[in-house]
Amino acid sequence: MPAVNPVRLRFQSEGLMAFFHSPSEFHSRLNSLFDLYANHALRFGEESGVKPVLPMYHLPQPVLRQLKSDLNSHIQKFPEAALSLADELWDDNYYEVKQLAIHILGDIPIDTPDAIINRLNEWVKPGLDSKLVSDLFSIGIMKLQEHYPEFWEGYIKSLLVQESPEKLALGIKGLREGLKNPKFNNLPTIFRLLSPILQSPSPSIVKELEKLIRALIEESPTETSFYIKQLLAINESQKTKRLIKQCLPAFPPAHRDEIKSMLDQ
Repeated sequence: MPAVNPVRLRFQSEGLMAFFHSPSEFHSRLNSLFDLYANHALRFGEESGVKPVLPMYHLPQPVLRQLKSDLNSHIQKFPEAALSLADELWDDNYYEVKQLAIHILGDIPIDTPDAIINRLNEWVKPGLDSKLVSDLFSIGIMKLQEHYPEFWEGYIKSLLVQESPEKLALGIKGLREGLKNPKFNNLPTIFRLLSPILQSPSPSIVKELEKLIRALIEESPTETSFYIKQLLAINESQKTKRLIKQCLPAFPPAHRDEIKSMLDQ
């Protein structure tokens, strides 16, 4: 892996942008550039606690930053060409190349949400690398969530109504990532989407539900406590109670005691 020379890197990135309108040629040259800067001793993902799924180049961060910066102006000027390029890059096997496809999708000027929704339907599948899922539900879908919240909600709901536990888990992850968006301030939407699932949560999605509830508590313990108490008042499911008990330590003491008393009834 050569040292990153900023001047040389800018020159290489500018040369790559000349092929923005030729997706397959851009893709091929991008792979060559990534191979040049790759850490060949770390070819696969080695994130702590996460089983590697996709091969990785393990690139120096300046390489990705430069490419994303140079891509942005082209994406704004030529959104249709950008979508074609994103489709081409998504078919690659390497994490960083798919990550660039997500960056493009997330930076597309949105006149209609259809282009984003169509790609989410194609790209988000059970078994997809967990980091890519997080990237898609944060970076890739952020503009949709901000500018077309009803379409964002409709897409997430389409996952949450699936019988497949894997797709349900994806929908829950989508809610959790959406909650991280600093411009999102509509917790009632998340509560409303979550309620049908909490009526009798399947054991296969309990871990994802616990992560989401803990994230909701961190975001707003008061609103989440009020929601949980409403839920317990009308729901006697033991599965639901067990899930809430697992989340109790995340609540501040005052809220925790109130909820615990309801669980003990």
